[in-house]
Amino acid sequence: MPRPTIRALFSGPAFRFLLVGGTNTLATGLVVALLSLVLPGWLAFTIAFTLGICFSVFVTGRWVFSSHVSFRRASFYVAAYLGIYLLGLAVIAALRSWGAPPAANLATIVVTAPLSFLAGKLIFTNAAPEENP
Repeated sequence: MPRPTIRALFSGPAFRFLLVGGTNTLATGLVVALLSLVLPGWLAFTIAFTLGICFSVFVTGRWVFSSHVSFRRASFYVAAYLGIYLLGLAVIAALRSWGAPPAANLATIVVTAPLSFLAGKLIFTNAAPEENP
């Protein structure tokens, strides 16, 4: 199997996801950190996650995976994100029970980011629910 070129590495879906996901993560992470100073962690996370879904559902399918974003695919992606959101809330609850400071809520990124990529890959590639009858 030939080795991928530098150009291929910087133009594939994983790299594009890192750019989109990185931008989304930085923006929503900042929102979580700032809102956590004045709101409960779960509410700060909810607001940030909602903003992230709105951004991600349109950009991930079209630009990251070069796929048509139909209502059905967007719905599957939002459903996957909601599951990931619930997992993120569980991480926040665990951090809170361990006495972690509000800024530790950023640890949710370690759990949610890889799951978001996998969800996008499954939903917006050829094996996506849209192509299955």
